[in-house]
Amino acid sequence: MSTFIDNLSNNMLLLPVSMGRIQLEVKTKKGADAIKSALGVAEGVRAGGTIGALGAMTDLAAELINRPYGHARTYTYTHTLAAAVRGHRIVTTTRTPEHLTRYAEFRHAMTNGINEFMPQYEAYYASTNGIADMGSSQITIPHPDAVREKAYINVGVPQQIRPADLDGMNRPAGLAADIAARTDAHIMQQAEAAKTAAVEELSKAVDNIEKQLTSGKRLHDSLISNAQNASRNLREFTDSFDNDPRLIEACDIVDDRIASSTLEQVKNSETLRSQAVRAASTASKSLKRVASAPAVSDEVGTIITGDSLLADLID
Repeated sequence: MSTFIDNLSNNMLLLPVSMGRIQLEVKTKKGADAIKSALGVAEGVRAGGTIGALGAMTDLAAELINRPYGHARTYTYTHTLAAAVRGHRIVTTTRTPEHLTRYAEFRHAMTNGINEFMPQYEAYYASTNGIADMGSSQITIPHPDAVREKAYINVGVPQQIRPADLDGMNRPAGLAADIAARTDAHIMQQAEAAKTAAVEELSKAVDNIEKQLTSGKRLHDSLISNAQNASRNLREFTDSFDNDPRLIEACDIVDDRIASSTLEQVKNSETLRSQAVRAASTASKSLKRVASAPAVSDEVGTIITGDSLLADLID
């Protein structure tokens, strides 16, 4: 087992996360025809007009149910790392309790929202017989059961990232070596996917900082915090995986010269603004060099491709 995989299995976990929200808008033919007429769109050209999918209850659904979903989704993409396994995120072992606590809060908020919303929606659905009057138009609204099953935040048991352990099993030695090599390769592919995503997120954040602080007119509060979160994610992953000094240096630049100041301080100080722009440019160039370099997985192990039972089935 390589040092990279050993580091990963000791410091990272796969966290199953899935979530769903209520569809708030539905396309209507009348809306599409009205848009085509107003814009003079030619026949055969796509155009669509939408209307609240839950009739008069749409705005309440957005507030009580989809808002907690949005908070959970934002948290997922800013505080956890992408995984090659669908429906999973990579998290550090040290921050797992923090993540579980936050997801419990999001789930609790959504559950409360559903409990408040559904009795009102059920009464509304019964009073309209499932046909909502929208002025000069009518739409069929979904059954309460269909609405309820769409909204959820589910988090599973955190899973270890570990290589194949075939010691003590009755198996041919060649097959065992092939299984171990393929398992290691799969783990490394997951790790490289997470690393690539983390590098891209920080690169996107610093590129946005350079652009907005140079020519942007309206600076959002998330400008600095996005870079701060992305730097933390990349640093934690790098510390837990390959300790790439180039990435650690890029994170240091972001933390010391950008994230150390608030947005208000940067906006009101030409010195801090110039420092942040230069730091963002430097970090961006460093991250792009790493992104174009060979993956560390290229240096780890070799899958048996010759006389192999698995090769005949998989390769």
